[in-house]
Amino acid sequence: MFDFIKKKIKDSINSIQKKLVKEEESEEKKLEEHGQVAENKSQERMAEAPVKNEHADAVAIKEKQAETLESKGTERQTAVGESEQKPTEKKKETSEESGKKHRIFSHKINEDDIAGIYSGIRDALLENNVALVVLEAIHNDLRENLVGKEVSFLSNKKEIEAAIKKSISDVMLEYPVEKLLSEIKQKKPYTILFVGVNGAGKTTTLAKLIRFFLKRGLKIIVSASDTFRAASIEQLEIHTSKLGVKIIKHNYGADPAAVAFDAIKYAKSYGADLVLVDTAGRSDINKNLIDELKKVKRVSKPDLTIFIGDALTGNDAVNQAKIFDKEIGIDATILSKADVDKKGGAVISISYVTKKPIMFLGTGQGYDDLVPFDKEKTAGFLLD
Repeated sequence: MFDFIKKKIKDSINSIQKKLVKEEESEEKKLEEHGQVAENKSQERMAEAPVKNEHADAVAIKEKQAETLESKGTERQTAVGESEQKPTEKKKETSEESGKKHRIFSHKINEDDIAGIYSGIRDALLENNVALVVLEAIHNDLRENLVGKEVSFLSNKKEIEAAIKKSISDVMLEYPVEKLLSEIKQKKPYTILFVGVNGAGKTTTLAKLIRFFLKRGLKIIVSASDTFRAASIEQLEIHTSKLGVKIIKHNYGADPAAVAFDAIKYAKSYGADLVLVDTAGRSDINKNLIDELKKVKRVSKPDLTIFIGDALTGNDAVNQAKIFDKEIGIDATILSKADVDKKGGAVISISYVTKKPIMFLGTGQGYDDLVPFDKEKTAGFLLD
């Protein structure tokens, strides 16, 4: 899952890390060269000093021996002065060494660094169908979290990875399973309406949710409100028969809203906890589909409307979700086929663009192949 985008991001981070290492090595080399130049200049000054002859040296020694100190106090003050001066010189030397070490082994991230970090991952994310508005949000988040931050020579890669992980995580929204189950307990029956285009996997995802809810001891009624697509009712009947739940159906061409109404009415008399309403999709989102779904929603008054999107379609799924949210109103998203999605653009983009959380990811064809969405795990997976 997300293999392509994962590799691209890793390559970008490695490139950024190598750049920072080169900058650190260059800085260290400059400091060493500066120190060598200073030492050479000192040696040159010593070599240029006038050389005294032996006679002059002898005269100077005799003159020094002839000198006497005026008092022992003067001698004591001189000794004290010398003893106080040495530690000061040592302290100054230690401070200089510490500053040099600090400069060599740390780096304060600046705007140019952010530009380099962002340009690397931007291309990777753009190639993988991540929306432009999401890229801008990630860029701003990186700038806010990293500019002015000091990173060590050895840990800058780890710091950058953590910042990128946080930035990607921050653009995604999750709908915790605990929240969903808590909401279901507060009303009986709780109605969930499923919408999406044809081929996105609505019916299969609905079947997976039946298994998910059955494991938690909930009684379920299913409304076969897709009366448009050929064999849609039979497909849903196969799933409900295997899973052992009641399905309410009408004939093809019947009013989808009427089917939903009957399913909710039956659920109330049966004492069911949940009504799951399947609906028709189209290869394109046309006015007839929108009007039909508006009526189903108006009649069924769902507690939750979930958009089912195909993760493999990338930006198409994001745009479809925007339209359904604008025309029908959605509360959350489930993305199918995430297990074979090598790009990951839809997963990263859809909740930021719609401002609606992701609830589950479909990870296979089996009834148990549905996992609660966790934004931090997803962001971490892209970097692990």
